[in-house]
Amino acid sequence: MDIYLILAFLFIAISVMIWVFLTFSVHGFERYQATFTEQTESKLENLFLFIDAKRVFILNVITLLVLPVTIYLLTQSTFYVILSVLALLILPKFFFLRLEAQRKLKFVHGLPDALAQIASGMSAGQTFTSAMETMVNETRGPISQEFSLVLREQRLGKSLAEALDNLAERVQAEELDLVVTATQIANEVGGNLSEIFRRLSDTLRRKMEMEGKIKALTSQGVLQGWVVGMLPFFIILALYFVDRENISPIFSNLLGWIFLGIIFINEFIGGMMIRKIVNIDI
Repeated sequence: MDIYLILAFLFIAISVMIWVFLTFSVHGFERYQATFTEQTESKLENLFLFIDAKRVFILNVITLLVLPVTIYLLTQSTFYVILSVLALLILPKFFFLRLEAQRKLKFVHGLPDALAQIASGMSAGQTFTSAMETMVNETRGPISQEFSLVLREQRLGKSLAEALDNLAERVQAEELDLVVTATQIANEVGGNLSEIFRRLSDTLRRKMEMEGKIKALTSQGVLQGWVVGMLPFFIILALYFVDRENISPIFSNLLGWIFLGIIFINEFIGGMMIRKIVNIDI
């Protein structure tokens, strides 16, 4: 009788534990899905990429399930499995940051030509809105997409100042902040807006030319930073294939993981210092 009672209690306890685990797992998965989908959808909208965020989430989950298992079957190493999981968790954010940076760069590089085109239209007698609409119809890429959104916001009832503020908030570029500030001051105080845009266009072109020269001069330092930063990992990888017996303890005991953590921290600090040195603001 006592044995049956104990077994019954064990069955109930195990059932409750399984239920709690599954409940928290389902809620955690749902929260992760909601957060991932919401952030991805917002970023895709800002990038003007019309892709279903739910499909991106499904692809991310499938990759998280398949790739670590494949890596473990190929290498039989827990270390590479952990690295793959961390990489898969970081890569989507890095990918979107990369896309945002490229889009911002294309926008900034196209801004001088857009300003010159708007200035030419205003000199020919067009209003600022009509000149901007002409520029949108004749250009492609981020410039056309962002300024077309400004025009749509105006049609929906927003003022020009509000639409330009939203544009500056979306793009987050110093060059565009100059344009928005100059436009708002000219609308409030008065002035030759076409001449202001023409001067801004020339100023931005000179700024980009100077930035290009600085980037060319500092490219050697950036390359050296990458080589020095990746050298320890290449050495560890080479030793793992050449002398696996002596390098394996690094991945199999606590002291080795501590050393790897110290290496990552030092590499991160060194990379930030090199980036600070070669990053010259104009």
